[in-house]
Amino acid sequence: MRERGFPLDVIFLDPALHVNFDKLKSRLTETLEKYARADRKIKVLYGNCHPEMAQIVRCHGAERIDAVNCIEAIVGAEEISRLDKEAKTFFLTAGWVNNWEAIFRLGEEDLKIDFSQMFSSYKRIVVFDARGISIDEEKVRKFSEFTKLPVERRSINLEHFLPILRPY
Repeated sequence: MRERGFPLDVIFLDPALHVNFDKLKSRLTETLEKYARADRKIKVLYGNCHPEMAQIVRCHGAERIDAVNCIEAIVGAEEISRLDKEAKTFFLTAGWVNNWEAIFRLGEEDLKIDFSQMFSSYKRIVVFDARGISIDEEKVRKFSEFTKLPVERRSINLEHFLPILRPY
């Protein structure tokens, strides 16, 4: 973003919020209220991660990216569809890889989710490697063992993602 001269301040929320709609809504609402000002435009980099996402964002005068989820935002719906046609695929970003244990732990604690059954219909995991964003290789290995799925790496650039970041 700095290389491209994007005039953005980025606020990151805990990635584990994805598994608990109540916590996601609460934390996102708090953050939007904290940073909302008449002279500031806010762009939320969440997809449809909450059933009320569009309403939450709109109520705070913000805009949301035009993507179903972060994977689609990063590589595009066409690439997701193409790879999924090769084999039913579970897609991971560096953020997912590096945080999956915390995400699953929160889901297990808050919602009693058994994530071990979640991957039975998948044939592989594809990790999107944007080079320059570190990926914990031990966590990749553990995730593969947990899911019992082979891992493939796909190098990507951020050419699809960067235009989505443009302020509105």
